[in-house]
Parts: sequence; C-alpha cells; structure tokens
Amino acid sequence: MGRELLKNHFDNFVVRIGAYIGEVIKRNIYQDYKWYEYDSALDEVNRGIKTETVLYSKKRDRVIVPLTVVAQNLEGSPAHTDFLEYVEETVKRNS
Repeated sequence: MGRELLKNHFDNFVVRIGAYIGEVIKRNIYQDYKWYEYDSALDEVNRGIKTETVLYSKKRDRVIVPLTVVAQNLEGSPAHTDFLEYVEETVKRNS
C-alpha cells in the first residue's frame, strides 16, 4: 500500500516535504534566501533541475535545492542519512 501511495503521489510528496524542509533551512540561516523557480534564479540551462523551485540568495548567489534532496531520498538514493542531517549540514554551510 505504501509503495503504491508513493508511486501515485510522488510529486505531491516531494513538493510538500521539500517545502517544509526548505522553510526550516531558510528560517535557520537568517540570510536573504527566497523561493524562486529555477529558471528565474539562474541562467544555467544544462542542469537537470531547471524547472524546479529552489531557495536562492541573490546577495550570495547561492542555490539550495531541498526538493531534489527529497526526491532522491524517496527514490531510494539518498545523499544524506536522513533529512535532519541534510538540514543541519545546509544550515551550517550557508550561515
């Protein structure tokens, strides 16, 4: 049942979990990060996430991609042990 639910609502899970994680990161960094559509934040068209919503700092010219991290995790190929580790590393790296 769980796999079927994930399969049928994958995009919805990614957006909701990714937005929550992104907001946690944003609120703990205390910088000028705001949500943007990838194409409006960056000009690079060769990246695979070009249609994704990202956190972007204009002042620092940095991008944070929580939705990609969530998608990778839900697909079974996580880059981090868990979401907490990702949040802590991202906050530390961008503060």
